[in-house]
Amino acid sequence: MEILCPHCEGEIELEDDASGEFACPLCDGEFEWNVDEEDSSGDLNGFTFDASSIKPIAVVQGVIVGISFIVVLMCFTADPLYTLSIEDDEWLYSADTMTVQPDRDIYGMSGTEDYSAYIDYLTKQNEECVTYLGEKCDGIDEMVEAMEGWDSAGNTYQFLMLIALISMILMPILSLTFNLYERNVIDMPVKAAVMVHFSGRGAYYFGCFMWFLAIVLHMILAPEASGPIGMGEFDVGMFGYAGAFWFGLVMSLLAPIVHAGLWFVPQDN
Repeated sequence: MEILCPHCEGEIELEDDASGEFACPLCDGEFEWNVDEEDSSGDLNGFTFDASSIKPIAVVQGVIVGISFIVVLMCFTADPLYTLSIEDDEWLYSADTMTVQPDRDIYGMSGTEDYSAYIDYLTKQNEECVTYLGEKCDGIDEMVEAMEGWDSAGNTYQFLMLIALISMILMPILSLTFNLYERNVIDMPVKAAVMVHFSGRGAYYFGCFMWFLAIVLHMILAPEASGPIGMGEFDVGMFGYAGAFWFGLVMSLLAPIVHAGLWFVPQDN
């Protein structure tokens, strides 16, 4: 039977019915395996809580992961992502909707609607202009193009952010699975255990990369706000991306760097 050393994570061969205390031949670290005796409290030794076994570095890494997950959730649900003003009226752009104030409507349409709703409405307006005026309405094509750009950028953003969320949810699940394997609660092939272990570690970094990519691609794909949906002839004030958006961009870079750097901090076994 092959198991992983809990200290150096090297592969160790034991007899199938082996139990008791062992010393790893690779790192000389001592560990228990297949011990079924109960302690004085009646709990299995494998599940006894030992506060001295908690590593401060691991606690800090856990806090970083927890904060990252909260900020990812904030960025995923943020509404709006982008804010600007047109003659003192706020225009709000989220991943899938746009908010137009009633006193600054677009050919009679205002409020919070999906980009597709505005696009369909303006397309019909253009058809009516062609029917009654013989030509398309001035500026509608530019508005539709800009809304399609924001819609595409938002869809890409939401898709990548969803992957980031799923990756960060998978991390503790995979880590718990590996811990249960180490405690001999569940059984799996050594190669599968190694894959679960490193997948659990890598899931966080992959999630952070998807998070960063989602924000950067949204900035690249979204239309310029200097002339939003053909309204550039008005007094346009730039508020820019929401605070959660910028905070997410910084966190998606800084958090995984700090988290990875902590692996190299010396700690007692």
